[in-house]
Amino acid sequence: MDGTTARPGLGRVVVGIDGSPSASTAAMWAAAEAARRGSTLCLVHAANTDASAPFLPRTEIVRSRQAGRELLDRTAEAVTARHPEPTVVGCARAAAREALLHKAPVRLLHTWGMGLSGGPRALPRNGGEEVARDHVRALSSVSDTVREEFPELAVHADGQKSHSVPGALVEASRHADLLVVGGRRSPGYLGPTIGRTALGLLQHAHCPVEPIPRQGPGHGSTS
Repeated sequence: MDGTTARPGLGRVVVGIDGSPSASTAAMWAAAEAARRGSTLCLVHAANTDASAPFLPRTEIVRSRQAGRELLDRTAEAVTARHPEPTVVGCARAAAREALLHKAPVRLLHTWGMGLSGGPRALPRNGGEEVARDHVRALSSVSDTVREEFPELAVHADGQKSHSVPGALVEASRHADLLVVGGRRSPGYLGPTIGRTALGLLQHAHCPVEPIPRQGPGHGSTS
């Protein structure tokens, strides 16, 4: 994941993922290592569709590649939850500035899905509780930062788990004047410039949506 300047002599950290629990663990370890180095993190997923292309229907190849992109997005979201700097903080600061301009309170809503690969075996026993604690800690860290930097602003923080992150945010947009979301890839990303969550919000939100560019560790992915 590109977007920041690493310290001299320390290259970026690359980790391969396939949706298995061990790969999820490896992704989290790699994210922590990249954070310690002040380096960048690159998530990689590979599917051997090219070699078998003559024997596979086109629809199956497209489905496999789409599943890979979705896995990368879900993993990137999980990494961001545990290492929120700077996208989550950047979104919160942008929302805080808008709230100050309009003399309105800001609500920090942190929503996460049920698991990295969406299956019942995606997490070890009690893994769901550990993930929830990670998300709550991330939300608390971001809300504390915003309250410290914008002491005159009323800040409300909520966290929730949902089967559909875009769906939960669309519902929350019913009661908002503006929805600020991290939704653009880093400049080095080769692919769609808007993530699936941001795209869903742009299509279905009940209020204006402001996507914030994703920069720094934890952004950019390759399939």
